[in-house]
Amino acid sequence: MHFKSLISLCLTLLLVHSVHAQEATPSFSGTTLNTGQQIDLDGFKGKVVLVDFWASWCPPCLASLPAYNKMRQEIGTSDFEIIAINVDEDTEDGLKFLEKHPVDYPVLADPTGQIGIPWGIRTLPRSFLLDRDGKLITTYKSFKKGDEVKIQQQITALLEQ
Repeated sequence: MHFKSLISLCLTLLLVHSVHAQEATPSFSGTTLNTGQQIDLDGFKGKVVLVDFWASWCPPCLASLPAYNKMRQEIGTSDFEIIAINVDEDTEDGLKFLEKHPVDYPVLADPTGQIGIPWGIRTLPRSFLLDRDGKLITTYKSFKKGDEVKIQQQITALLEQ
């Protein structure tokens, strides 16, 4: 069995709970791949946050990362942030992807699924929109060009609350 398939199977079998709307989300922390900065999800309370799980081998991720970066530039970071979680088994693959497609937001590596399993990641990309209290508002599965318009509208509505 291919190693990626085995990991997918293990993630599915180990998953006993996935995150649902209006629930507190699982916390995580780590050092970013792109800046070397230490971050903790709890440190972003008070901001609207988009948590995005992606991989270098995922075609929709190729479209989502630059679209999210542009969206973040338009919205600003005073009350909003994106945190990306790269799930490549080999962190070097994620780094190479970021060299070709750089983003301004923090990117963590999760090669073992330690962050992703509690979030119930089964498909990529998978994004979670959190309110200022860290509660899940909605999730986005996959990505196609134009999805960022709807996502940005939902973020703007949360920021206006």
